[in-house]
Amino acid sequence: MQQQSLVVMASSMTRTVALLLMTCSLTAQAAHLKGFQAWNLKAHAADLRLTANLTAVPASHSFGNKDCPCIGIDNVEGETMALVNQGQKASYTQKASYPADLGARCEAWDLKDHPKCPGESWCEQQWCYVDPCNCNIPVLPKPASYVPDAEYQGKPVFFSYATCGGQDSYTGSENKKDGKTAKLIEKTCAMDVSEKKWGEEDCRCVGVGPQAGTTKVKINGRMVDFPASTGSTCNAWEKDNHPDCQGKDAPDWCSKAWCYVDPCKCKLATPPKTSSYLPEGNYQGKPVYYSYATCGAEDSFSAGDKKACVNQKTSNDCAKMDKCAWSGDECLGKELVTVCKKEVAASSAEKKDDTKELDAVPAKTPTKEIPAKSAAFALTGYMAFLLPLVSFMQA
Repeated sequence: MQQQSLVVMASSMTRTVALLLMTCSLTAQAAHLKGFQAWNLKAHAADLRLTANLTAVPASHSFGNKDCPCIGIDNVEGETMALVNQGQKASYTQKASYPADLGARCEAWDLKDHPKCPGESWCEQQWCYVDPCNCNIPVLPKPASYVPDAEYQGKPVFFSYATCGGQDSYTGSENKKDGKTAKLIEKTCAMDVSEKKWGEEDCRCVGVGPQAGTTKVKINGRMVDFPASTGSTCNAWEKDNHPDCQGKDAPDWCSKAWCYVDPCKCKLATPPKTSSYLPEGNYQGKPVYYSYATCGAEDSFSAGDKKACVNQKTSNDCAKMDKCAWSGDECLGKELVTVCKKEVAASSAEKKDDTKELDAVPAKTPTKEIPAKSAAFALTGYMAFLLPLVSFMQA
């Protein structure tokens, strides 16, 4: 009887010690894993910071999240026609008149102009057009059904509620599958882009077109109707639209191609120039610029514009023009001298910070691993003594 009690007690002790052994072993592994995780987190600090930025997608300004900015020319007069049939299975075509700068900034574009608004949940949600190849936020952009034939820099136009901090309750169920959208974006971004139509790679056109409708441009103090797609691609836009280009003695610039460009992303030898057509217009918050050079043409248009920055030959004359700034050698658009340089400096600084974080990877130091292992080894020795004793007593 006494022997049975000893056996039971020994069995109980065996189970207890086994549990202690497992606990210490797990503690050793946890300490080792904790050290590895700390090292791994630091090694990938840049990736983690990027993920944190992407998780929260607030619209820091009216042109969308910086990782998925709105596209198109903003703050212009005129109108464009949008195809407003929701879904792809509509049996008829319904168009509605919208402002000419539709989709160029974050706004509840549908609230006033869509036939179903107000009344739908999406009417008050803000959205804008985006470049799917430059949209790095968690919620994928969707194809823009309002302008199904329009393109931006040679690729179909997409739109996003998420970049504006909005919720997409508009998109039909057939377009909500991320797998399908991801494949479409991959295919879209792999498309070849014609420099003849969309400008040189270092200075792409930034408009959205073709679009039905008109845009008003300022010529000699008057507002003149031009196509809604004006400046979106390399084209001789004045040929059939400018008052001075009607007749036999039309200036040579009437037949020369140009387009609107982002001054900070135009790296050609010939700098772009500020647009007199759209003095209040902007692209992602910067004044509108244009370039003949990106379309392979010479600019003879600026020669006739006395207020053009390029025609101010001294720093004093340049300083008199609000839109201009002296570079040290010549008079250029203010953004080229100030804003663009700051953007380049900020981008370079950000890249250096990411490089430093990736380089600063500390070596692993398993300081707490030895004590944990020692405890485990001690218990293993104790078990080696105890188990034979139990077997003997059971015998």
